[in-house]
Amino acid sequence: MKSGLLLLGIFLILISCEKEDSANQSLIPKGSYPDQESWDATVIISDEGRTVGEITAGHVEKYSSRQLLNLSDSIIVHFYNRNGVHTSVLYAVGGIVYEKKQNMMAFGNVVVISDSGVTLFTDTLNWNNEDQKVYSETPVKVITDKSDTLYGESFISDPDLINYEIIKPRGKSSKRITIQDEQ
Repeated sequence: MKSGLLLLGIFLILISCEKEDSANQSLIPKGSYPDQESWDATVIISDEGRTVGEITAGHVEKYSSRQLLNLSDSIIVHFYNRNGVHTSVLYAVGGIVYEKKQNMMAFGNVVVISDSGVTLFTDTLNWNNEDQKVYSETPVKVITDKSDTLYGESFISDPDLINYEIIKPRGKSSKRITIQDEQ
């Protein structure tokens, strides 16, 4: 009986590990190999020659045919505005950089801390380089510099988290707001 439970436990652990690995590599087709690999690497995201993001990752895989970089082993992204001023920093388990448009997706315990004092928590966050916007289509938690805590179904913002929109917001705030009836 004990050996049966032990085997069942080992089986469940192996299945959960396999699912986690396949979820992190879902954008990379099975059997494909990177053209280049780097460890403890830094990647610069630019817009018309200006640095708008600086990514460090424990491991980077470059897939030239798909024009993407697979980032893993913990990533940190520093965002800069159009004037080159630092605006926020992102931490995540991994991510993907789409090289053609310089867009990015971060996933796994994503935390963004803005220089303005706002902190964002979500599971997946996307960066649209052309629009200079970050957005999430997964549930979010936002803590403001005034310790307001807001939750929502999705999120869109500038990279410094000053002008943001939360879809289906709820939470606790110390601010007074005016609610207008839609007629």
